[in-house]
Amino acid sequence: MGTDVKARPDVRSLDAGVLRRHWPELLAWLAFIVYWVPQFGYFLKAWSNPDGYYSHGYLIPFMCAWTAWLKKDEAARTQPRPSLWALGLLVVFLMAATLFGMQNSLTMRGLAFPASLALFVATLYGWNFVRLFSFPIFYLYFLCPIPEFLLTQIAFKVQIWSTQAATVLSKFMFIDAYRVGTGIQTDNVAVEVGAPCSGFRMLVALTAFAIFLVYAVKGETWRKVLFVVIAMPLSVLVNSLRVALLVAVGHYWDPSLVPVLHDYSGYVVLVVAFAVMYGIARLLGCREFRLMQ
Repeated sequence: MGTDVKARPDVRSLDAGVLRRHWPELLAWLAFIVYWVPQFGYFLKAWSNPDGYYSHGYLIPFMCAWTAWLKKDEAARTQPRPSLWALGLLVVFLMAATLFGMQNSLTMRGLAFPASLALFVATLYGWNFVRLFSFPIFYLYFLCPIPEFLLTQIAFKVQIWSTQAATVLSKFMFIDAYRVGTGIQTDNVAVEVGAPCSGFRMLVALTAFAIFLVYAVKGETWRKVLFVVIAMPLSVLVNSLRVALLVAVGHYWDPSLVPVLHDYSGYVVLVVAFAVMYGIARLLGCREFRLMQ
């Protein structure tokens, strides 16, 4: 009785074949990564700044990588259609990014990163691949700091809204509180709502979470849009509640406890806000995750 023995392909020869066929593509990816690696040093500084608004930035690359990985089988079935005019746009974007870097305008340079990645993908594989990976590519904008001239205007408005809402909430706690600029005063304590505590950090983090969640779950479009819209005022309201509770602690107990509780309360409130957002998603009927299907 004979036995058929099938020869296994040599893994090393397969790897060599892949390298021979795809070496221009791999070289292009290597050059693209090397060009953008220094920018991530600036991103890391922005994410780690305790007075900044981008501490959620550490999670964004992993969330994008995961959603891109889930598209790998569909990408394998998609026919590449490299775009030559995308290459022209890519060159323009990289030249602009280089000029921003030479002027030390690293925020503006960083904003060119997701767009240049889209153009790079279109150059190598085609616009059909950009559409396929559109979410992980453009979700990368949540790791980019906002230009200072926009940040100052938006953050200050959020700071005022948080102070006004916290003052009203303090009155509901039977505290005779009144607002002075971006501060709240009572007979026993004065709490200043600084820019880092304005709620803008939570606004950005909750919006990023909301957009990722509506992408990950099934649901009607109007429900998803409503969910994202709810995230914005909710972030201000939750932060205002945190400030009002600090006012209550200082007013009814000990003003020296306010700075002690200030930092820790931010993390607690953020976790609560995420839980509330998830509950709202379920109430809106966005319950079934589709990414793993």
